[in-house]
Amino acid sequence: MFTFLLKLFISVLILSVSFCHAESKPLSTKIPVIQVHAEKLSPLDIGLEIGRQSKLIFSDIEQRYDAYLLASLSQMRFDDILKNRLPELKRYVDSSYQKELEGVASAWSLVHKNKLGDGFLSWDEYLLLNLLPDLVLPANGTGFGVLDQVSKENSTIIGRNFDFTSTAELRGLQTITVYDYKSRAVVNIGFAGIISVVTGFNESGLFVAHFNAAPDSSYQNPFKVKQNVKQGTQAHVFALRKALEVFNSASQAINYFSKQTYGVSSNTLVADKKSIQVLEYSSSGKVEVRRWDSKVRANMRWGRKLQIAVVDCHALSDMTNNCRRAKDGYRWNHLRALASFTSEKKSSVQDISKIMLNNKNQYYEILGDDTIQSMIYLPDSGHLYLYAAPISATEMPPSYQVYYQDLMPESIRNPPRKRYFFWWVIGFLMFLAFVLWRVRISMKAEEEEIPKAEL
Repeated sequence: MFTFLLKLFISVLILSVSFCHAESKPLSTKIPVIQVHAEKLSPLDIGLEIGRQSKLIFSDIEQRYDAYLLASLSQMRFDDILKNRLPELKRYVDSSYQKELEGVASAWSLVHKNKLGDGFLSWDEYLLLNLLPDLVLPANGTGFGVLDQVSKENSTIIGRNFDFTSTAELRGLQTITVYDYKSRAVVNIGFAGIISVVTGFNESGLFVAHFNAAPDSSYQNPFKVKQNVKQGTQAHVFALRKALEVFNSASQAINYFSKQTYGVSSNTLVADKKSIQVLEYSSSGKVEVRRWDSKVRANMRWGRKLQIAVVDCHALSDMTNNCRRAKDGYRWNHLRALASFTSEKKSSVQDISKIMLNNKNQYYEILGDDTIQSMIYLPDSGHLYLYAAPISATEMPPSYQVYYQDLMPESIRNPPRKRYFFWWVIGFLMFLAFVLWRVRISMKAEEEEIPKAEL
């Protein structure tokens, strides 16, 4: 009878676990992760490794990117970019990144002919793919964050939606690339073989994200370098990459970004474990930093303590009013209405997810049809919650996939000094226990000897 009941209990337990697993099965799948052990590699070899791994995952990657460019640009516009804009911007791309680009290109089958839609990818087409947000296609979206006093995590929580012109080909190439430099790691949330950064973070919890803050017409004008600055116009997407490789805090990154010159107006969301800031940059060269309590324009009223939002225009009172699209105004006000957290009513990851996945008011949604990625990042724990838009349309509601600290290399998640400290503590406790045990034995022996002495 006992054996029968035991078997029945085990069967019910297995069925229960299986049911829970089926019920909790996510509605979307994780995108691939490319890990590059870059510590002892040259930039060229790093590129070769990225190109090799991306080609292994997507054997037809060149054809996919070529099809995407054809759907996004006309041949005439593409030719104009190659002639008037791309060469000047390339001059100011760091030489190490140029070598990395060459490495990726060497691992792929590229051609010399610049013909969109021919089924092949040229070197110029690949270079342009890395610079699209700076030259031709705006990286739009929304951002939202809370600071530790109104966060249930007792640290910052960052939400970021990335809206971008996409096709099935591009959505199918979404990839996370992790650079492991042993003592430092950079995580690029983007696309296979694309080494520039639109959204990313590093092992210190520094998070950066690029947002367009210019009208679409700005991307139609010829790209020109300003003559009143010592350095040329930088590629914003490579400035973000550099910041993640060099800096540990939001203040350091903000200081670096504010000294650069970019081609179009932008917002840069920068956060770490304790702070969230937005760098508002105008193509005229003016730059200001916005915090949660900064003075904003009357038409961009905020008043949300320890919370900050980002849309595709500038909000500071000292910046020129470029919030003229109804979409930006609606999103800002909608975010303000949803940002109702206080020290008594703290925000959780679930609360932020409801905001970032909000799809109310068609055409003005926080999560819209053009949202290719939505994510929540916790700088303190390193947890990433990511929704990547599926290749084809789906009726299922979007859901986040969880990428824990395992994105980071083992040497960073469990650095040797922490392991040594752990074993030192264990050793000390064992030694202390041994000493106490010996003392107890000695005291017991003395207690047993006292009666004998009295006899």
